[in-house]
Amino acid sequence: MPRNLLIGLLVFFSSMPSFAATAEERAQAAIEARQGLLKVVGQYFGPLVGMARGQIPYDADIAAKNAKNVSLLLPMIPDLFAFDTRASGLPSDSLDGVWENPEDFATKAMEAAKQAEALAAVAGDGRGALGGALSAAGGACKSCHDDYRQKQ
Repeated sequence: MPRNLLIGLLVFFSSMPSFAATAEERAQAAIEARQGLLKVVGQYFGPLVGMARGQIPYDADIAAKNAKNVSLLLPMIPDLFAFDTRASGLPSDSLDGVWENPEDFATKAMEAAKQAEALAAVAGDGRGALGGALSAAGGACKSCHDDYRQKQ
């Protein structure tokens, strides 16, 4: 065996354990990024739901700001789920369908983003406008959760 090939193989095989750790670290970072994004979306959705239900006073400025932020965040979902983390064995609420049917997942995520844009367009126009658009956005989110998130 040529010396350069032998050295190359030794370097390759000696780096494999660090590659595995790197893959796990990448998976952990991907899962944390997804969960973080969705938690932030939830933080902005919470007050909108409270306002729509009359549980907290309606505030047009907060409603408009929160809805705008949701509309900016939701289009990021397909990108954050592009990396398939199933092989890592790390816990995640994602179902296998995210990666087995990525076209449908992306379509549903983008429908939620579209509904969030519609929500952002009317959220500052009063509780009634907020409620209708929030119902549509929430329904789009639920559609994706029903198919691609483990039941809580």
